[in-house]
Amino acid sequence: MRLRRRVAGVALVLAAASFNLLGASGTAAAQARGGIVLPVRSHWQTLADSHHVYVSAPGDDAVLATDHDGQVVKKVEGLDGARGMAESADESTLYVALPDADAISVIDTATLTETRRIPTGADTEPESVALAGGRLFFGYQATSFNAGIGSVAIGGAIPAVSLDENPVWYGKPRLASSPGTPDRLVAAESQGALGMRVYDVGSGTLQETAYSDAIGDVEDVAMTPDGSSVITANGSNYYHQRWRLSDLTEEAQYDTGPYPNSVAVDSHGTVAAGIVAGGDWDVYVYRPGETAAYRTVALSPGYADLVDRGVAWAPDGNRLFTTRFPYSGEVVLDIITDLSKASSTITLSAPATNPIGTPVTVTGKLTSLVPFPEHMAVAVTRNGVELPDATVGPDGTFNFSDTPPDWNTYPQYTVTYAGDARHVPGTATVMVEFVR
Repeated sequence: MRLRRRVAGVALVLAAASFNLLGASGTAAAQARGGIVLPVRSHWQTLADSHHVYVSAPGDDAVLATDHDGQVVKKVEGLDGARGMAESADESTLYVALPDADAISVIDTATLTETRRIPTGADTEPESVALAGGRLFFGYQATSFNAGIGSVAIGGAIPAVSLDENPVWYGKPRLASSPGTPDRLVAAESQGALGMRVYDVGSGTLQETAYSDAIGDVEDVAMTPDGSSVITANGSNYYHQRWRLSDLTEEAQYDTGPYPNSVAVDSHGTVAAGIVAGGDWDVYVYRPGETAAYRTVALSPGYADLVDRGVAWAPDGNRLFTTRFPYSGEVVLDIITDLSKASSTITLSAPATNPIGTPVTVTGKLTSLVPFPEHMAVAVTRNGVELPDATVGPDGTFNFSDTPPDWNTYPQYTVTYAGDARHVPGTATVMVEFVR
């Protein structure tokens, strides 16, 4: 399935490139900084706290910790099949599911060493984890045909493990929680079935409070900081969804595009929604309560998919971390730091063909969800040769005309906005064929 999605994403990218060569239009994409190659070759989850970015790498039996600039702090090894991660509220302890060891690893984040390993039972293979109600909950394989939700009483000197008496899941569920409602746990089907449930876990047991069969096959799930809503990334949709947790009614859709696979929410409620490559952008960023993206991010270089559960915020929302998997096989970390700025989107239009020796006119528009300053201009080049800037009108429109040399029958025009205090730079290209 993942191979089919990857091929489909590349096909869409190539189709868009061909369309642009025919001289239709171009759009701007803010690019991530970084491209830091990490010393792991697998990935299951990216998680960040105030000091570290953690990447669980099941194929490496490790969790990699970097600082916020992507510099490796330590690779914690010997973690059998490391997958789901969750961190204590004070950021002192990292819990890691180890399906290959039927256990939960407890890691001291100050020393980045494993201090304890909690067995979860033979053949349980724990995966997704979340902290709620003073316990650590984990999705696990309960029987040959059903999965369940277990828990660990982490407060005691000897952590007591409880397994699900009524496993109702087809695949090991994705779990999520939020400090805003510390006794609430959300679980969603991860594969092959429909179902999402909300539980009250204040008593230490799973008390179901809401159920919906409107979604399944969830790749990632994240709760809002107030604990009132949950956002899901479901690969079969072309949008992310937000659900009200009191009754699991769908509240909103985020029109992100093909194959949602990641979602993260910062402490202010800003949403980062990621998709598998298939268009101009990989990550869409939304202000709290809004469903129109104020910022889009293209991971660079191209032909590298954002991985499932590959988006994480620094808690203060000042940095966004994304992980991607190029075809060369390494995991790459990108860091987006100017998240207070909105995207600058440029659309261009030009005739597909134009007579040689006569000027061609290119029209365009610069848009954003945040207003631009007055008296703007965009820079114009033809195949790298600078042309006069084009003045942008109050409504964001602009145009320019050019007559290339007769030998240049396929000129490519690039229009760039340099950015300002409230906007990141934007660029777009269009090509015109000159004919006799």
